Amino acid sequence: MSASSETVAPSAGADSPAALQKRRPVFLSRYRTLSYHLFGERLEEGGGSDVLAERLRRAGFAVSPAMHTGMMLLTVLVAASVSAVVSFLLFFEILHSTQWYLYELALVGISATSVVAGFRFLVDSRISNRKSQLERELPFTLSELSVLASTGTSPIRLMRRMAQRDHDPAMTETFRQVIYKTDIQGKDLITALADTAKSSPSTSVRDTLWDLANMIHQGGNLDEYLRSKSDAVLQLKRLIQKEFIERLSTFLDMYVSLVLVGVLMIAVAAFLLNALGSTAAGLNADELLLLLTFGLVPLAVAMTIIMVSIAYAGAE
Repeated sequence: MSASSETVAPSAGADSPAALQKRRPVFLSRYRTLSYHLFGERLEEGGGSDVLAERLRRAGFAVSPAMHTGMMLLTVLVAASVSAVVSFLLFFEILHSTQWYLYELALVGISATSVVAGFRFLVDSRISNRKSQLERELPFTLSELSVLASTGTSPIRLMRRMAQRDHDPAMTETFRQVIYKTDIQGKDLITALADTAKSSPSTSVRDTLWDLANMIHQGGNLDEYLRSKSDAVLQLKRLIQKEFIERLSTFLDMYVSLVLVGVLMIAVAAFLLNALGSTAAGLNADELLLLLTFGLVPLAVAMTIIMVSIAYAGAE
């Protein structure tokens, strides 16, 4: 197979601005353009944050720190304006509150803070999701690489073969980035592997790509390294899953002791309050039971589900 026929199309590369522009919705594209003209150009002069640039690369967002910050500022401005109008109509025009301006300031502040937190959460969530998917696919990708390397395939042909797969999309996209850097940006394979490793959110994937670059540079036994690395990654995955199972027992004990026993104690306390005709923190027995039924119990169950989900995501 010739080199030209093996070349992965630039549209497959995550770093291809033309491909991303074609896939981008028109509204989002215009919104980004507006935010860049309003704020991004001025922020670009300052050079942007290197830390934010690194986080955006690892999240897979093909935007500069200035554009990301500009979009956040424009969204804060829009959210604050909308909340100001809505709160004015609600508290001044409809409810006729004498302290409408306090509610308006509070809602504007909450809206602005929520937007900033939402942008940060979006980046963190994207990094976490990409990291989990990469580490879930890594052991099987290493096994496939080992089989291909044992046939005597050259490193560059090996990368091309891995970039043309139709399964394990996260790892396949990583190899497509490597090929994009070699075929389109003109970098050598070792540099392309190192640059791709820097933008990966997974420590295991970064170490693997750097080790591949070192093995290719030094001319080591690639097949033997891939087999040992695959075994090591699988062993680590088994340990993580074992820890998750042990953590589940802890969550079960916590749920039984804090949720079930706690709910039972509060219910008994409510019946005692009803019998004595007393109150607790200004709440009578009926109000305490309502708070328990519609407040504390759903909150406790939701927190338990969230903790189990977080632990499960880390064990995948």
